[in-house]
Amino acid sequence: MIKIAALVGDYWHSGDDTKAGLEAAIKRLPNIEVDLQYITYEEVSQVLDEQPDLFINAKMNVLNPREEQKITWLTDELDRKIVNYVNEGGSILALHAGMAGYPSETHFTQMLRGSFVYHPPGLQEVTYIQDGRSFSLSDEHYFVHCDAENTEVYLWSTGEEGESIAGWKHSYGKGNVCCFTPAHTKEGMLNENISCLLAEKINWMINL
Repeated sequence: MIKIAALVGDYWHSGDDTKAGLEAAIKRLPNIEVDLQYITYEEVSQVLDEQPDLFINAKMNVLNPREEQKITWLTDELDRKIVNYVNEGGSILALHAGMAGYPSETHFTQMLRGSFVYHPPGLQEVTYIQDGRSFSLSDEHYFVHCDAENTEVYLWSTGEEGESIAGWKHSYGKGNVCCFTPAHTKEGMLNENISCLLAEKINWMINL
């Protein structure tokens, strides 16, 4: 039994949309029984103590982005704990918003070796490219910082505003890290190309 803990939903992103996408991707995994648990940010510390096989972070760091006094959920203690979990053999998937709003000096962002920078307003046609194959969908076009020399880039994106890296992965200590920038809507999460690619990366993290 593979145990996956997923932190989903924030001010800009529907947890239900992400859940639908994750569940569709997990159904594509070959002959693997999965226990998928959705958690809140208050539960992250306790759940990591239970050593799940994979921790999925699909939640931006800022809890109240429209207010002047911003509140963030990633404390210094949790920052160290998440990185230690991966260093000791856990795997982490930073999905879409799960790499947004985390300061560059955090151990979390340094472990990811990349982070969200910005996206143009609204949705636009984004083309994703992997191994010479491409597909398009209506999405937020994430532009990111990525330390490409110290990770394996597997996905690129292009749209009206330019081009960006869209996915990368690497080992970290005894564990594994994967970053995946699509997708913003339920339709995007359920897109067959996105679903297959997400399943492929989840399979890589839990079977490496």
